[in-house]
Amino acid sequence: MTTKSNILNIGADEESDILYKDLILANPKESLDTKFENRLQKLLLHGAKPLKPGPDDKSVERFSVNESKKNGQNYYEFGPENKINGWITNGPSFDPKGVLGRVKERISKEHWINNNVAKYSKDSRDFICQTVGNAIHEEQIEIYQYLCYLSESSNRK
Repeated sequence: MTTKSNILNIGADEESDILYKDLILANPKESLDTKFENRLQKLLLHGAKPLKPGPDDKSVERFSVNESKKNGQNYYEFGPENKINGWITNGPSFDPKGVLGRVKERISKEHWINNNVAKYSKDSRDFICQTVGNAIHEEQIEIYQYLCYLSESSNRK
């Protein structure tokens, strides 16, 4: 009476070794490059949605600011253009929420009355327009730097 048992079999079949090797990338440098690009994208885009490899008409939105006056106070509402009714300034943005974060860094906390509305006692339209313009420009510079990196890295391959 003979029995075939693999209970104490140490090692792996040749088939499972082949499957495991298929899971590992053929080029370890390629794996490192992919991880590096993903990490660099997170750093340069501040965690914004990743860029798609092909053209995407919906990837560019607009960041806007609207002004309203009540009881001698000026209120400025910030956000994506599709959520703001009217505007005093706006500009293209891949990540309107990220631009809002940049604007919040430039306007002191005492002015914010909620997540996307700031209040000023005097007319601050010029300051607000300049602040939003700088935030949008900063995002554009970072995206440009990332695209330059992608271009250089694709030319090296």
